[in-house]
Amino acid sequence: MKNPMRNFFARVLWDSQLRKELVVVRFISRGSPKGYEEFRGSDVVSVGRDGLLIASGSQEKYIPFHRILEIRYGEREGKIVFSRELCLYDFTI
Repeated sequence: MKNPMRNFFARVLWDSQLRKELVVVRFISRGSPKGYEEFRGSDVVSVGRDGLLIASGSQEKYIPFHRILEIRYGEREGKIVFSRELCLYDFTI
């Protein structure tokens, strides 16, 4: 079975036509005062079966796919690629 989120992040990691810095991902973070954090596509280090590894400052974090709340692509607000709240799954960009 194919995992569209894994395929999307593999594309972020390897597609030279995609502007990685325009990908903004919001994910659940229990240690954050807001309850969530964000990272950019340029922070993605590797993509695994169930999640991805990002570089956050001088450390790396593993983010499971099930903790991702929203993915946007583009300038300013950008196009919503994925939203758990809106039940939107449009991984085309």
